[in-house]
Amino acid sequence: MLMYYIFTLNRKRDVMKKELNRISFIVAMISGLLFSWQNFAQDIAAPFFSIDDNTATILCVNQNKPDREAIAQANVLYPVGTQFVLELSDENGDFTNLRVLATKTITTAIPPGGSIRFDSFAIPTDLRGENYSLRIRVEATGVLSAVRTGIPIYYFDFSEGVTLTGANIEANTVALCDGESTTLTALPDTFQTYIWTLNGSIIPGESGSTLENITQIGTYKVQVDFGSCNAAYNFDEATVEVINFNSTTVRLNETSPQQFCPSDVKILTTSVTDPGFTYEWFKDGVLIPEYDSHQAILPQSNFAGIYTVNVIGTPTCSVTTEPVEVINIGSDILTQPPAQIMILPTQTALTLSVTTNAPPAGSTIEWLRNALPIVPAHPITDPGALSIDVTNIGIYVARIFANDVCMDTLEATTEVFEPVGFRAEITTLLDCDANTSSLGLANLFGITDTGVEVPITVEQYSFFDFEWFLGTQSTGVTESTLTVTEANIGEVYTLEVTLRDTTFETIRSNELTVEFLSDTVTISADPEFLPFGETVTLTAPQSATYQYEWFIVIDGENQLLIDGESVVSGQGTNEIVIDKIGQYFVRITLQDCVIDSQPITISDVVGETEIIPNVVTPNNDGINDSWLLPDSYYNQQDVEITIYNMRGQVDFTSVSYQNNWPAQNSKSQGKEPIYYFIITKNNSVVRKGSITVMR
Repeated sequence: MLMYYIFTLNRKRDVMKKELNRISFIVAMISGLLFSWQNFAQDIAAPFFSIDDNTATILCVNQNKPDREAIAQANVLYPVGTQFVLELSDENGDFTNLRVLATKTITTAIPPGGSIRFDSFAIPTDLRGENYSLRIRVEATGVLSAVRTGIPIYYFDFSEGVTLTGANIEANTVALCDGESTTLTALPDTFQTYIWTLNGSIIPGESGSTLENITQIGTYKVQVDFGSCNAAYNFDEATVEVINFNSTTVRLNETSPQQFCPSDVKILTTSVTDPGFTYEWFKDGVLIPEYDSHQAILPQSNFAGIYTVNVIGTPTCSVTTEPVEVINIGSDILTQPPAQIMILPTQTALTLSVTTNAPPAGSTIEWLRNALPIVPAHPITDPGALSIDVTNIGIYVARIFANDVCMDTLEATTEVFEPVGFRAEITTLLDCDANTSSLGLANLFGITDTGVEVPITVEQYSFFDFEWFLGTQSTGVTESTLTVTEANIGEVYTLEVTLRDTTFETIRSNELTVEFLSDTVTISADPEFLPFGETVTLTAPQSATYQYEWFIVIDGENQLLIDGESVVSGQGTNEIVIDKIGQYFVRITLQDCVIDSQPITISDVVGETEIIPNVVTPNNDGINDSWLLPDSYYNQQDVEITIYNMRGQVDFTSVSYQNNWPAQNSKSQGKEPIYYFIITKNNSVVRKGSITVMR
């Protein structure tokens, strides 16, 4: 019995041992398979970037050296012709939307332990992030290498730098007027994080590329977060000054008065110098077009006067400086010939003359041509001393020695040319208060052999013949101007100019279309009310020669609309797109003529947008024969309509108006050109304006 027990126990031990050996074999086999799979996944080690054969764990790339290489170790044999693809993840390490950086087809086999090398390739310029990943794919088999993770990559063209801009993209200073706000924008705007500070203190909660609704003045700075590349970049911040744009901030730096001799260097400067602002200089109230920066260098003569500068910081924010008087304690050349002038072949001589307020006693003048004296110095009191007849081209100088406190020498220079051809420009000469206008010769130029265009003087027009054409037909008018009326609107005219008694060809001016700026301008709306979440397009009469400014009326004040802020788009054109209810009008300018349209009120309720017509055409054609009011005023017992003629006499009055004036009930039969209306509701004036009757 005991022997049987021992035998049985030994048998069980043998069975258990065999079972354990079988389990160990299976485990070993699985481990081998796992090891084999891991080796398969690691056929290529994780690649890394390099530059000049040096490993690059961080890529701080700029425009001067935008290329990099990549290297990885092969753990198995790769035969000739194998193609490798270098793949880059997105900034979060995700390969779903990967980029292919480079490909490589080998011409020599790579043994285990050999290097897979991608030669120099360009790093994409929009890479910005801390967590890119890099891998290699074998094109034929799809085998993937191990992945290199957590690679910081930043590309930045430091020649562009980081800029901080306000309403004017060129401004280093941003202007704020009372009640206004502004937005600062950092460029480039493609980074994930920005740090904003005001007067050195971080502005909490602001990390985007824009800083909106700024009303506080001070020094604003933005710093771009380049992450791991911050140490490599030293141009990652920009600063802008936000100022209160009032008369205490914007001024002329020079005190009044300023006294100069003609030979002195005479410079006036403004307290703000930003090139992004617009500077309009005025002398004695007259704009000086050639001065357009923060400083003005005054000329030798005729510089005395009262100077002011209108500095424009934004389209709605400008300030005019306090005046500064400039005094000339010496003498002037009061009048002189143009700096450039033509001598015509039919002129026997051209007279150049100057006038001066230099003291008669002891003051002298001499004339020079091409830097050589042609009339020696003699008293300015000599007969004819201040003028000279010239017959040849050249550079002529009148040099006056002024015997005054400054003892300066004054010069007037004129270059005389001869023409090889001519060019004429015509323009419209409007009378804003009349219903007639003129087309006129705006400029007549003589052209030199080098292509320089020199204005012909008005006094020289007598040497030319003129003829006006309507299309190709002569009008018979041979003056330098042509009178037109509203009946000529739309007609196209040109002017032919001929230098009499010469072989010069007749020249033809530019074409000019007759246009007037009507006293009445009507705005149309499409749609006529503002649907929720949508827009309305307002349209004014269109003309290429009109200038448009759109306004919204808020609390009785006209506020200029700004694209992207108070209006969707269209400022400066004949159409704007709005997304807010309110009262709008357009100001149209044609040359010196300015007219404001009748306002239009846009509501967000169907039928409540009110367009009051300001033109009727009672010619019985069934179109616009009567003055048609919107439903809120038509046939309303609590609405009274009163219409006056130009002399202030009542032409019509009624409640429950039936849209039938002037066809049925005008005392003057609507024969006068202009009428005025007042609309009252519940004894309160709600609208008033003018009506033009066109027949």
